[in-house]
Amino acid sequence: MQYRARRRVATLLLPIGVMIMSSIAAGLTGAPAGAAGILSPANPASNIAPSSADWLTSIDAARAQEGVGTMSVLESQLDGLPVAEQVFTLVNDERIDRGLPPVDYMTPQLDADAQAGADAGTDPPIPSSVTGGAPVTFGGSLWGGQSSALKADYYWMYEDGSGGASTINLSCTPASPTSCWVHRDIILHEFGDCPSGPPVLSMGAAYSPTGAAGGSIAAIVVSSCAPPSDVTLTWGQVASTRTVGITPLASGTGYWEAETNGTVASFGSAQNYGSLSGQLNSPIVGIAATPNGQGYWLVGADGGIFSFGDASFYGSTGGLRLNKPIVGMASTPDGKGYWMVASDGGIFSFGDAGFYGSTGGTPLNQPIVGMAADPASGGYWEVAADGGIFSYHAPFLGSTGGIHLNKPIVGMEASPNGQGYRFVASDGGIFTFGQAPFDGSTGSIPLAAPVMGMAPDNATNGYWMAAADGGIFTFGGASYLGRLVSSGD
Repeated sequence: MQYRARRRVATLLLPIGVMIMSSIAAGLTGAPAGAAGILSPANPASNIAPSSADWLTSIDAARAQEGVGTMSVLESQLDGLPVAEQVFTLVNDERIDRGLPPVDYMTPQLDADAQAGADAGTDPPIPSSVTGGAPVTFGGSLWGGQSSALKADYYWMYEDGSGGASTINLSCTPASPTSCWVHRDIILHEFGDCPSGPPVLSMGAAYSPTGAAGGSIAAIVVSSCAPPSDVTLTWGQVASTRTVGITPLASGTGYWEAETNGTVASFGSAQNYGSLSGQLNSPIVGIAATPNGQGYWLVGADGGIFSFGDASFYGSTGGLRLNKPIVGMASTPDGKGYWMVASDGGIFSFGDAGFYGSTGGTPLNQPIVGMAADPASGGYWEVAADGGIFSYHAPFLGSTGGIHLNKPIVGMEASPNGQGYRFVASDGGIFTFGQAPFDGSTGSIPLAAPVMGMAPDNATNGYWMAAADGGIFTFGGASYLGRLVSSGD
């Protein structure tokens, strides 16, 4: 097995003719606010040996060593994708789970460049512009000499350095230490802003059975200040088979589950008021019900809002370029407004939702993963992946911010009186504070898919948890009323 990588920081010409030049080292910026795990220019202290013959298991174990949760992918679903889409999925999962924005698009131009590299068994060439003419402002190319996308991801991300030992990264030698971890640095690169805001990220990937003895995988990741004109696949399309959230009826007699492609399924006495169809600009990341249970909102990673039933549209950030992706939303107690929260803790308020503060400009130990409204005060809480709590016009009742967790926190919910809240981790571990009771968890049970969120049963003070495959786990007085069978299954 052999691996190579190449980086290029391009010249960006501003409208007024000012030229910004960067070296490769200068182009690799520091970790963003809200970043989880280890981000460039930092890297693991040494290579991490695979822990299992199963590459996804090894990836999850290596991610745990830097405080990042398990990948939100199912091997059965991943195996059903072309290798190029597998690479697209894995690169974005590595980025998103560390608080970085996903790569938006795949294009035939970049796929063709990647195919040339895969066929030749070497780093693909990096173009100077994307189709449509927008200059490439940063480019990185990857190559690996084998046939498994999961195995390539493992070696690119977790065994790409030296640490005094030999490495399969051909560029990483004692004479060229700056080439160590270069694959990882490309995948986790924080791309510099354009004059108008965050850049557009695109990539290509390809596989060749003859480019190397064990197969050949190549990829290119680039940024530009305008989208390419030849998009054939978006991240929203690829990420369309995950359950992302659950929201309940206040009566506890029903709930809804939502997928990243906008599919909504209703259970118990909850009525289905509709789903999304067609191509989305960004995947759906959350669902929130109106207080009377006669409607719900879906929110996309770009802050796009989709209203169903009696849920009113009060505004969105769908037309803006955000610093960090939206990760969740919450309704105001009267349903006449809502908040959205981004992974850096930025809060966006609409309707009668008050803005009481955010962590948008504050460096965080871990990214924000969710929020909950305080029904008593009208304020809100933000929760980070390490269980750190940020309270705004709401009481602070405790956190796990200083505790080592087996798996990261993925969501939270509040007690109906506002005097308690719970967190849920990706393994189904439950952490309770204030008056919120503990009724059980799946923290010690092997799960088929990671938990993505939870919802309260306000009638019994129990709760539900929803997994990425749609599985539902009930605790306390919460009743099992059915589960979403993924539209991608």
